[in-house]
Amino acid sequence: MSQEIKKLWSERFKITSLLVNPMGRLGLYGVLNLIQETAWMHAETLGFGIKDMEQQGLFWVLTRQTLQMSSWPAIGQHICVETWLRPPDGAFVSREFFLKDDNGEIIGRCSTSWLALDRRTKKILPSQDLRPWEQICLDQSNGLITEKIPVQGAYESLAKFRVRNSDLDTNQHVNNTKYAQWILDSIHYDLHKSLALKSYSVNFLAETHLGDKVKVERSCSAPSVDEVSAGITTYRGARLEDDKILFTARLEWEKIKA
Repeated sequence: MSQEIKKLWSERFKITSLLVNPMGRLGLYGVLNLIQETAWMHAETLGFGIKDMEQQGLFWVLTRQTLQMSSWPAIGQHICVETWLRPPDGAFVSREFFLKDDNGEIIGRCSTSWLALDRRTKKILPSQDLRPWEQICLDQSNGLITEKIPVQGAYESLAKFRVRNSDLDTNQHVNNTKYAQWILDSIHYDLHKSLALKSYSVNFLAETHLGDKVKVERSCSAPSVDEVSAGITTYRGARLEDDKILFTARLEWEKIKA
């Protein structure tokens, strides 16, 4: 496999019944899993696989993610996910994505930021020293920035969840896609039928482990989507035991066109 192919990786997926939401379309939770799977496949070719990470005594943690979608494929259609790495910026490494439909048109963009941690001490490692990045990165951007989402302010509680076995990833932490699922499960079902998601951004602030109880809260600083039928809403998750903020997220909605 050529070096150029390794720098830019793509996977094509059929939208099956396992991936769609009750409206028959690929939803946020589904697309995040396809993005994760594509990144995983690419990482294996670059020496970032599970066994490689264990041998090197480190693991990567996702710190921020931003996704924008202009349309959501329906069951039976296909989606192509393209991904590449960008050169490190300080301790952070960025992985970016394009999402394309059956015609090759871009229907989505995603940007993610990662930190390398020592598996034993959990200390952040200097990412620029870990790889010959010029050999595996592309110096191009899809135009998205992973922004910081504020934590402070007044919030109202929506739902509570307990971390289960099926929520964990191979590092024994909650899989990043599960946070989005918790938020979606906290939103009234009628809104899912009348609104389409335009963008999703999340900041991961602390680890979540098996048995933790997590409350999902919605910001009170702006009208909620059930009041205005569209707009931007900010969420956060906190551990019930110590009120530690685990994540913040911002979702932008638009009314589904008739």
